[in-house]
Amino acid sequence: MKKFFELPAPVLSLALIGVLLLGALLYYRAVRVQRFLEPALAMSTPRIAFAKNIRTLLSREFAAEKPEGIRFAANSIYVEQSLLSGASASGVLNRLSRVFLAVLRDRNLRGYVDFVLISTKYRAAADERTTEGRRFGAQRAAESVLSSLYRVSPELRRDYETYFAATALHADHAAKEARWVEFRFLPSERLHIDVLTTLEKYVR
Repeated sequence: MKKFFELPAPVLSLALIGVLLLGALLYYRAVRVQRFLEPALAMSTPRIAFAKNIRTLLSREFAAEKPEGIRFAANSIYVEQSLLSGASASGVLNRLSRVFLAVLRDRNLRGYVDFVLISTKYRAAADERTTEGRRFGAQRAAESVLSSLYRVSPELRRDYETYFAATALHADHAAKEARWVEFRFLPSERLHIDVLTTLEKYVR
């Protein structure tokens, strides 16, 4: 520090000006980052809150154990098809049905759900006819899973049938993707409205 202050006055002045300019630049960038992060966080907060509620219900249902072949991601539950067709199918479907019932019985949570999409995946083949056959097979598999879900939980069909749909989707990448059945919560307009509401103060 002593050597610094012993510098010639012009050099010292330029150094101090440089320090001040650097500080101003860092402050400006920090403010810009904050202005970007705050709206971004506001946009994600309603989705994060909904996903957290779903994960809490899933964790409660699968607290004792997390079976192989079941994984959670964002608003989706992925289950290997083999778990939905063998001896373990009824046990897995019973647990899933309790999660869906917990969500749909809760007025607040139900308001954020447009519907639950049950989807299976199929891989495209070299010829169109084989691809179509795979697609129809995957569609039947998805509908079979939905029927099995209704069978283990008649209340879902009786009171909440309009909240469920089954479809076949094209598998984009690896073959192992086709082994999973996805149960995905599709958000309603209310979730989008909540996002816009949280952004309101940033556009005034």
